[in-house]
Amino acid sequence: MSQPRSGPTVALRCFGADLRRRREGAGMTLQGVAEVIKKDRATPARWENAETVPNPRMVAVLLDLYNTPAAERTEVLHALEEAKKPGWWHPWREVAEVGVIDLESAATGIRSYAPGVLPDLLQTTEYAEALMSLRNPYEDPGVRRLRLELLEARKQHTIEGGPDVASNENRAGLWVLLEQATLRRSVGGPGVMGRQLDYLETHIADVGSSVAIQVIPPGVPHPLAISLCGHLEILRFKEFGMGERLIQIGLHPAMTLITDDSDAVENYRMAVDVTSGYAPPRFTPLPLTSKDFG
Repeated sequence: MSQPRSGPTVALRCFGADLRRRREGAGMTLQGVAEVIKKDRATPARWENAETVPNPRMVAVLLDLYNTPAAERTEVLHALEEAKKPGWWHPWREVAEVGVIDLESAATGIRSYAPGVLPDLLQTTEYAEALMSLRNPYEDPGVRRLRLELLEARKQHTIEGGPDVASNENRAGLWVLLEQATLRRSVGGPGVMGRQLDYLETHIADVGSSVAIQVIPPGVPHPLAISLCGHLEILRFKEFGMGERLIQIGLHPAMTLITDDSDAVENYRMAVDVTSGYAPPRFTPLPLTSKDFG
């Protein structure tokens, strides 16, 4: 039986893409595969689209069908075992934007533009909680606590690394473009904002940080502002077959859009490149400090 998932991981997407490449390399169609394995056409399509996971016996059948060299079979079956594992975010799946979180935690680079509020990965717990209170003041305290726990786990997995060298090498490089107005918007009150700015400054002052921050001066008519695009992220990956993704963050998870359309990604990447030229370079201190909030 194929195993249903609470959400596809990057490992599962890569496994599905590998099955597709092998099928196409063997000159077979989905319908042709379905007829051989005595399934409907949708079954192998779901495997290739990372919607379900085939069992090892079925994968062995596919590898025979695609004339896979013996030397590669062990590697494919190992990839299957990795694809079957739930994402690290699984304990928080009830409150997680699975598609976004799995992609960002697997990314090697994230370029972000945040015109309204700070992006999640740069928020202190206090700042994040204040935002949650504004967005949904009647949210259950237990649910909010889970969201805050998940945020800290996201930061740890994506940009902060851990005590061992391997985890630090796996950190994503996060490059953020902020509007100066974002820093002046008092979320949570003076104390919360002051500590938030101090947190940002620690990344700016740390030459070993995986985070790069640029603040766009007020009044600059840059491409991202003119397009009224809102908060966006461009993610790149090391995995073969994983093209860059563009994520446009919505107010509600249902409004968040994810695309791998190469034209859309390229257009926004160029806009980010141009906009970064209007901002002071990395390591430039913030234009305001915690003292500006009293």
